[in-house]
Amino acid sequence: MKTFQAKKIYYSISEVSRITKVPAYLLRYWESEFPILSPSRNSQGNRIYTNKDVAIVLSIKNLIQDEGFTLEKAKSLLLGKSVSSEMIDSTNSLLEQNREELKINDKLMSERLLKRKKKLIEAKEMIEEMLKILR
Repeated sequence: MKTFQAKKIYYSISEVSRITKVPAYLLRYWESEFPILSPSRNSQGNRIYTNKDVAIVLSIKNLIQDEGFTLEKAKSLLLGKSVSSEMIDSTNSLLEQNREELKINDKLMSERLLKRKKKLIEAKEMIEEMLKILR
């Protein structure tokens, strides 16, 4: 099983999807099926996963995809036990392996946001100029 080291406190659903190799739609579905998997939400309403949430996702994936349990059996197994420290250590190791990819993605996201901000400022300036002409 993959392992990783935690370098962030929270992860987005797309980051968890890349780390665990579980599609985002399946993560959302599992959230509705497994009460133990309940990521918090940020002020924008986006899911934010902790290391424990990632460990739970890996546990669910292991039970269903690797061990071949049905959803109902996996639910009953997870309700009967908490996430082991071994699974959390495994999760931390997997995060460490994906740390560089996450840094690159964070940098790309920052660059995109800066470009959008620049375009919005340009649009605002154009609108202000048009308003001056119309007055």
